[in-house]
Amino acid sequence: MTTRNRKQGSALMLALVTIVMISTLLISFIFRIRMESDLAARERFGLKARHLSLGGQEYAKWMLLQAASVGNEADDDTEEGLFVAMKNLQRGVAIRGYVIETEEGSIQLSISPESSRRNVNTLSDPDWEQMLENSGVPDDYHAQLIAAFRDWTDEDEATRLLGAEEDDSYYQDLELPVKNDPVESLTELGMIRGFTKAILYGGSLEDYYDEPEIFVSGIAGLLTVYGDATVNLNSASKEVLMSLSGIREEQVDQILEGRSGADGEFGTDDDGYSDITQGLAAGGLSSETQELFSLSNFNWVRIVSIGEVAGIRKGSLAIYEFDNGEITLVSYEEREL
Repeated sequence: MTTRNRKQGSALMLALVTIVMISTLLISFIFRIRMESDLAARERFGLKARHLSLGGQEYAKWMLLQAASVGNEADDDTEEGLFVAMKNLQRGVAIRGYVIETEEGSIQLSISPESSRRNVNTLSDPDWEQMLENSGVPDDYHAQLIAAFRDWTDEDEATRLLGAEEDDSYYQDLELPVKNDPVESLTELGMIRGFTKAILYGGSLEDYYDEPEIFVSGIAGLLTVYGDATVNLNSASKEVLMSLSGIREEQVDQILEGRSGADGEFGTDDDGYSDITQGLAAGGLSSETQELFSLSNFNWVRIVSIGEVAGIRKGSLAIYEFDNGEITLVSYEEREL
């Protein structure tokens, strides 16, 4: 090969390498632009979804205010689905998955009275026993959990049998003072000796109890710190109703079935019981249990609002106090979905 040919070959190779490098840089640049564009779009959609979620909170409060005075028939300006939702709210029936379509995306609302959960500060010992048993907590741990809760929430510093006050090594190791007052948030339950994440939210009892093979369902989803000791007969879940000591599963199933109203169909404007005696009769419960229940009790209400835009979802959970038409925010958190 002549010197001329070798130079031409080297120049061609250099040109090819240069073309490959430029192409790689160009592809990388285009990819980066697209990635940044996608990230910007996700950020924009996420912001819009968050605004929809916040708007859903306001719309839900409006629904609650309107529900207090809604009549027996929908007027010409009220869409049928909205009328049904407000009629059910009027009776204390929880609204779950109510969808509002907008130009930007959609809002999904769930509205429920806090009385559809058990107020943790009002639970009797038998109620605690029932709830812990239903969640799968072994009987051997019931007494110590209940005693630890009582010692945390009572006014004195006397230690119950199997309980724990401030001199207990568990609290001393954590340098954690015992409150000796009612629980103010469900998060606070996690400070009490024995109330592990698994006990509260479900999972293995490996931590603290050293029982990795035992799994429990968790109790936090059944509890609240707001409202009185009554349970909403129209909106409490099966699990919450089953936590009432002395009530049988078949009675709970009959109560849940009876919520469909006279037409026997869920999602219509006659859902729920109009008075407590109806619900007691449906479940075959005695009149002596009437004091355990309430109906249209929206003194404390939980609103979950999820905004969605182009597949991006943002959620918010708020608890409000509802008093004579005045709605006051008492708890709020935003959630990534």
